[in-house]
Amino acid sequence: MGLEVFKKLPLGGLDRRALAQSLAAHGEKTATELLARQQSLVRPAGTRIAPDAAVLILGGSNGITRSLAVQLLFGEGAAVAGVHFDSEKLQIGYFHVQALVEAANGAGLSARFWNEDATKPSTVEAVVAEIGKSFRAVHIVNGIAAGATKRYAEHGPTRVKDLDVAFHPILQVPDYTRPENIRRLGLVDVEVATEADIERTNRFMGTSSLLWAEALAKAGLLAAGESIVAFCDYDYSPDDPVYAKGPLAGAKRLQRESMAQIRRLGARPARLCYPPMATTALGAIPGGLLMYALSAQILRESGEHKDLPELASESMEIFRSSWDGSDLRLDAAYQSRVPELFGRTERLSPADVPGAFHLLYASDSPA
Repeated sequence: MGLEVFKKLPLGGLDRRALAQSLAAHGEKTATELLARQQSLVRPAGTRIAPDAAVLILGGSNGITRSLAVQLLFGEGAAVAGVHFDSEKLQIGYFHVQALVEAANGAGLSARFWNEDATKPSTVEAVVAEIGKSFRAVHIVNGIAAGATKRYAEHGPTRVKDLDVAFHPILQVPDYTRPENIRRLGLVDVEVATEADIERTNRFMGTSSLLWAEALAKAGLLAAGESIVAFCDYDYSPDDPVYAKGPLAGAKRLQRESMAQIRRLGARPARLCYPPMATTALGAIPGGLLMYALSAQILRESGEHKDLPELASESMEIFRSSWDGSDLRLDAAYQSRVPELFGRTERLSPADVPGAFHLLYASDSPA
């Protein structure tokens, strides 16, 4: 089958100047309205986070970790702190954080975010010192997504099937709500990572959990047997041509290996295993937009698909006193369908687009 080779553009090719103008004009309003809609649907998951403990989210401005922040604040009444890294001019995450903080303050809840590089020692030192003024203990959820979506040199470059999908012009997520937004099926290039790519990916996504855990332990804020140190994970298939063959997998391995060290610090580790979701981060991975679309279609066919708020609610399991530090498998339905996903991916042709994803159009949300 001859497939067109197309260039995978950031945010589906949104023009940077138009994006900046849209955010300036509509970012605050869009983020506030989305949060209000989601707040109305939040229900307590029944966890009991101590009133003198805070949940520190590395990320928290978009995607999965934003949904966790919404559930923690408005469902569980927990205090939330966050460290994100967003451009006010170009990223919706900045406005999501403003909306979260304003709504939390209005509800008498505690929310504070720092817009800084979470891997800089000066950031860690400043945030830990500030949190220590108000809280006895801290939990960590690490959802940093800042890795090189490339391959190691020994595997060489390749091409993979992917979809060209229009992104929402303000929310900056792939928008599957209309069939015309799925513009084509083709092949995209996967490049080879440089040493700088690998180092940066390992720093952000591989060693950052331990960096913060050690700093909090030194400050006496990692309460033995109570504090949770969790990170958001994707359990990739070993033959995945992108994720398994490059720095993303290497960083995930480093995170997983750090769990033993985190246990020695007295904290309870948690690996939050999520299925692919239609986030900004997934959209950057070659093959990611197709992976989400097909897996979501398959899971909707069986009535097993869950959106980000549902997954966030189920993630609260790690904050129960009974949590034993094992993996929380929120991806069980997805993992059971991986062979079917690979089969459909192989068989999919341009003639099948956009009809192959018909269950996404009426029910999927662009955020």
